Formats: sequence, structure tokens, C-alpha cells
Amino acid sequence: MEEREARPPLAGLIVLFIGAAFITVGVCFLTYGLYQLMRTGTWPHYPFGKMLSEIGVPLQSEQGPIAWLVSQSACVVLLSMGALVAAPGAWLIARFNRRERVRDEAAEATA
Repeated sequence: MEEREARPPLAGLIVLFIGAAFITVGVCFLTYGLYQLMRTGTWPHYPFGKMLSEIGVPLQSEQGPIAWLVSQSACVVLLSMGALVAAPGAWLIARFNRRERVRDEAAEATA
């Protein structure tokens, strides 16, 4: 039996990495919030819209769900976005690993 080098799909790895980056930044905001909570006794309100305007993303006067989203805590939004982005990447990698395992089990059964 020949050895073959199988790698997970690159798209899945990239999507998982981007999601993990969002989660990491969200955890940094969470850690800072917990630090301020222990130090001062109040949770710092840092809305997602303020973060976007500080990094140079212009915001129009939004209405509806977008206005609600930009008014939420940056920590919650970043953690949620990270989970939603990382999930498809993790699914692609898990599907690849499952196919490899099934292929290996089938090769062992025929050998």
C-alpha cells in the first residue's frame, strides 16, 4: 500500500483561522472588561460601532438590525462573529478527516 500525503482543505483552514482571530480579539476585550470590573466595579461599555469608527470604518445612520448590532458590546459581537465564521471552517476540516478515516477503514477491510 502506498503512502499518500493528504492535507485538510486550504479554504477550511483559512476560514477557521479568521474565525479564531475574531475570537481572540473578543477574548481580549472580555479580559479587559473583567479587569475593569474587578478594579472599578463597573463593566466598561464599549459598543461595536465605536470600535468600527475608531478603526476607520464609516457608519451611516443605520436602522433596524444593523443599528442594534453596532450598539452591542464589541466583546459579544466579536465572539459571536468568530464562532459563526469558525464553524464552517471546522466543519470542512472535520468532514475531510471523516472521509480520510472512512477511506482508511475501507482499505483495512479489503486488505
